[in-house]
Amino acid sequence: MGTSHRHGFAGRRLIPIVASAAAAAVALFIAVRPAASPAAAQPAAGMRLLLLTHNAFYKHSSLHDIETAVPELGKIGGFRVTSLEGYKQAPDKIDLSMMTGPYLSQFDAVMVSTNGELPMSDAGMRALVEFVRNGRGFIAVHQSVVTFYTFPAWGEMLGAYFSNGPIFDAVNKAKRLAVLKVEDRNHPATRKLPDGWTLHDEFYQFARKAWDPATPTENLGPTGHPVPMAFSRDRVHVLLSIDSMKTDFTGAPEGWVRGGDYPQAWYQYYGKGRTFYTSLGHRDDLWSADPTFREHMLGALRWGLGLEK
Repeated sequence: MGTSHRHGFAGRRLIPIVASAAAAAVALFIAVRPAASPAAAQPAAGMRLLLLTHNAFYKHSSLHDIETAVPELGKIGGFRVTSLEGYKQAPDKIDLSMMTGPYLSQFDAVMVSTNGELPMSDAGMRALVEFVRNGRGFIAVHQSVVTFYTFPAWGEMLGAYFSNGPIFDAVNKAKRLAVLKVEDRNHPATRKLPDGWTLHDEFYQFARKAWDPATPTENLGPTGHPVPMAFSRDRVHVLLSIDSMKTDFTGAPEGWVRGGDYPQAWYQYYGKGRTFYTSLGHRDDLWSADPTFREHMLGALRWGLGLEK
């Protein structure tokens, strides 16, 4: 239980993969140290999580910490982690050829911290969608909403895409604090979160409109691809949002206003399966040293694996 299986294939700082002003402006985004509550762990033999950290657009410094933290959470939460160590692969060397139905069938859930138009075959993408539809779990974090604009089923599983902002605190330079509101405390990902959780991170707003050819320069993702679908609360069950009545937006980019609606984490049922997304996790140290954030992720992972309801 909890062991990490690495299929061999980075850095502590953001390493630009696309050398453009747009890429720099959108530097996208992410323990219950072993000190987390042991009571949370109810081991179930054979539960396995596949971890994908392939970044084809912009490589995040948090990826190394994610690769370390998730197996730690597996030891606490009663599941095993298999990592493809995608964060070690250069954009032009990414290998996802193993993403087939038979390969995925050995796992109970997939966790992704990805971005860009990854080189996954059409058959591989269909296999992933069917994996979830047929009853497995899918857990996505932070910059994963900047992945596969050319494959709308990806956005349907996540519930949203990111367009070109505004970002609450791009690359977390200002350390601007947001007050988070738990909208549903019955979910494992929010059950142990404090009221008025105050955090600085790279929070997002999500595309509220799909790309329209009548306005071709609007509703594009940071990769330059059209956004194929709009976010809607009607599509997902929101768990966590920015409390816009308690958060100070002084100095924040235009578009963040008192009384605005800014969901940050949600879940949905997708066919017979389960999907979860959180925008949190840009900061390296959230994964390595923040017990509240790690509780958030531990609950999300156990829910995605079907270990908690």
